[in-house]
Amino acid sequence: MSKFGLLVFFCLVFATSAWATDERYAVEIKVDVTDESAAAAQRRAMSEANRAAVVAVAKRITTSEGVEKLASMTDEQLVNFIKEVSVVEEKSSALRYMANLRVVLNEDMLKQYMNERQIPVMVQMESKVLVVPIFREFSSDAPQLWESTNMWKQAWDASSSGGAINLVSVPASGANYAILDARKAAAMDGEAMDKLMRLNGADDVYVLDATYDGIDGLIIRALSYNGDARTIRVEGPRSSGMELFTKAVEEVKAQLENKISEQNLTSASQENTIVVLFNFSRLQDWVALEQSLKNINLVSGVETQALGAKKVQFRLSYVGSLDKLLQALRGQSYQLIEHGSYYTIEKY
Repeated sequence: MSKFGLLVFFCLVFATSAWATDERYAVEIKVDVTDESAAAAQRRAMSEANRAAVVAVAKRITTSEGVEKLASMTDEQLVNFIKEVSVVEEKSSALRYMANLRVVLNEDMLKQYMNERQIPVMVQMESKVLVVPIFREFSSDAPQLWESTNMWKQAWDASSSGGAINLVSVPASGANYAILDARKAAAMDGEAMDKLMRLNGADDVYVLDATYDGIDGLIIRALSYNGDARTIRVEGPRSSGMELFTKAVEEVKAQLENKISEQNLTSASQENTIVVLFNFSRLQDWVALEQSLKNINLVSGVETQALGAKKVQFRLSYVGSLDKLLQALRGQSYQLIEHGSYYTIEKY
């Protein structure tokens, strides 16, 4: 490749990276505001959208305490973190303004503010956690899992999933039936949990053992394979049926997401370094690998130590666990292979 062609290649790679937006800092907000005029309603709606967007993003990148600190800012302060607002859909009348808005925050400004105020910023660490919802009407009853009468699992199956913390109700498949039943789930059977996590590509499993709390609410005993244990009480009339279970899903999900986020935040504060060798046919292959590594949120540094004929040795720094790094690399179609004191990396 000519020097000009190589320069163009480098520019294209840089431009692609520069244009990329971290979707954690973008959020869709619905507003519906009535005021003394349509213009006044629109102004107030925009202020509400700014606040809702900052809070929504904060929930993705920091702890619950950090969310509270950011939410306590004034409207005048919050507007400084808004990078752009685009209207997806809007309607207005003489006194009312309704819209679906896409709000993108200024990532650099928000991170700078959080660092100055010592509000922790969580590196994006996606977690897939299986939820096993077992239910019994009374604590002395045998637990239900796959039965059609298990409204607790039905409520989890109907809930949305996705995002950095992906809580997934264990799928009703033949393979999962063979691994797990309600009795094994209640006992947190280690062998079954290991197989379940491997089969479903999960980082953890939460067994959620729910029973009625008399005639008013539910008691959920939540136990994770990684050791978290808690009891969650959800209030609501037993007579409301599925509505009570749906409410319980949202309350339990909020608690588990916050716990997992805090665990990820702790992992993100621990930096590790490994030495990696990469054999390439063309220089562009190394440039592409280096850019792919830098695009991984877990990667905090790529330092070239030696570059020779079709071979490069570099120091790779990352936060969190090696398993998380391997998972992220697989998403970029790379595999890391250990050779004692160093690693090699290959393209699939």
